[in-house]
Amino acid sequence: MKSNLLVDTERAAELKVNSNDYASHDLTRNQTHDLELLITGAHKPLTGYLNESDHGSVVNSMHLTDGTLWAKPISLAVDKKLFKSLNQGDRLALRDQEGVLLAILLIEDLFNFKDTHYLGGPIEGIEMPLHYDHQELRSYQKEANPKVDTVLTCTNLLHKVEIEALKNHIKVHKSKITIQLFVNDPIESHSRLKCIKAALSELSNDQYVLSVLPGHTPINAKEWLQYAILLKGSEYSSLISDGDMSLVKEHSVINVFTLPKGSSEETFGAVLEEINSINPPPKRKGLTIFFTGLSGSGKSTIAKILQIKMLELTKKRITLLDGDVVRKNLCSELGFSKDHRLINLQRIGFVANEISKNGGIAICAPIAPYDSIRKEIRQSIEPHAGFILIHVATPIDVCEVRDRKGLYAKARSGEIKHFTGISDPYEEPKDAEVIVQTNDQTAEESCEFILDHLKELGFLELS
Repeated sequence: MKSNLLVDTERAAELKVNSNDYASHDLTRNQTHDLELLITGAHKPLTGYLNESDHGSVVNSMHLTDGTLWAKPISLAVDKKLFKSLNQGDRLALRDQEGVLLAILLIEDLFNFKDTHYLGGPIEGIEMPLHYDHQELRSYQKEANPKVDTVLTCTNLLHKVEIEALKNHIKVHKSKITIQLFVNDPIESHSRLKCIKAALSELSNDQYVLSVLPGHTPINAKEWLQYAILLKGSEYSSLISDGDMSLVKEHSVINVFTLPKGSSEETFGAVLEEINSINPPPKRKGLTIFFTGLSGSGKSTIAKILQIKMLELTKKRITLLDGDVVRKNLCSELGFSKDHRLINLQRIGFVANEISKNGGIAICAPIAPYDSIRKEIRQSIEPHAGFILIHVATPIDVCEVRDRKGLYAKARSGEIKHFTGISDPYEEPKDAEVIVQTNDQTAEESCEFILDHLKELGFLELS
């Protein structure tokens, strides 16, 4: 597939110079995937992002306004501040998360749809997003793909049942097959790819081509339809998948075959070995222990004791991210407004995620008063590591009596604004794995209670 939206070297150099005068938008991961497929021509006939009329037509009828079958409304969502600063005819620099200029968007349309701000217009591709992983498998970036008629899309791992069915399909149809999987998260995709390669070792190399595509695996009928449209545009005629093919069949986009579904209980030894490395038992996983509670509730004290106790019970590295210490070192420029508190917690969550997804243990002890950000942090960590939320539910009157820093008194006098529990709300968690109350037990007793829970969940060895 030709990279038909990439400009030549001379034009790219011109755009890079001119981009200094354009507003910029840092693409999310999913937006980068969309742009990459636009630039390569995988989303032909599109030459950029959909305008309002095409966007609405796709949402309502699964067709572009010219009648072309299309299932995904690929318009560029931006934040309100940027949206209000732009006008029709402006150019916008599209950059990846590291600030690398990937493309220029000529804005032909600005519109709102379901409370989201969108831009539409043609793009000029300057360079492809740089990938250091799976480079040899990214056939969509190359000028010509091996001529293969059939694609098997891996929604799950491949086991004995699927491989035997594949062998039979290849024998009956006398055709080579492209084995394709979507890559979104680098860590997860590496693990899945190892498992799939282990299963494919049962086939000969001349029976298949392995490839990857940026993005997440389709999860509903519309997403599978869009994927089938992409495959048809790349001259594939058949798709093997266990996804929801109802719309693909309804619109006769491509031939559809299914495979019987196997399981890890009947798989190859090499696959099982990879599965065990992907999803190890809790004691081998990283872990984030996230405390939440009012100022003076005892979070920091329990967290410090817990760190020492756990060092005696595990060989893993343990990092304590205390709320006050993080404030001084990582977030010293932030105040205590809700927006700044959210930024502070997002940074703590980011650091904890990096620690725990790489096998370490992060103990976090901020106030973390808002339920939404606690859930956001949990959702970012749980795909890769364990996450335990601990609510130190000490009553506010007890916290005030303990107030060594005099913060509650200053808050009640109005000297301190936005103080949790006084002038700013504390949203008690309903999803905490552990609840401790230090008004009727010591910090050491609370710590032992937490350790017992961690042992029960398998994160620590039972003595």
